[in-house]
Amino acid sequence: MENVIDLDILRPKERKVKLAGVVLDVSYIPCGITFEVDATIRALAGIDQTKLGKDENVTKKGFDLTIELCSIFASVKHPEMTPGWFKENCSLEQINVLANTIKDSLNDSYLGVERYGKN
Repeated sequence: MENVIDLDILRPKERKVKLAGVVLDVSYIPCGITFEVDATIRALAGIDQTKLGKDENVTKKGFDLTIELCSIFASVKHPEMTPGWFKENCSLEQINVLANTIKDSLNDSYLGVERYGKN
């Protein structure tokens, strides 16, 4: 009998969100966009939180990066979900919740690498 290593057990529990009629699987970050997602999250983390809402340029940069993060993630399976799509079809609250969910998924991915990636 053939030995099979079942890597499907490493896949996170399925989590989905519905946004403007589109269902997205937010369980994990596909490996092909991990570095792009990480770079965008780091750029967001670099924004001076004390200036949000007070400095229009800083606020706009944070808004644009948040939408970019959502678009990077969603457009993998839904190419129509561009930054323009998010601006036209979503509220700021929806975008913020999705962005936070993406951040959580990235953190979970890194925890998985720590647990199982000894190489």
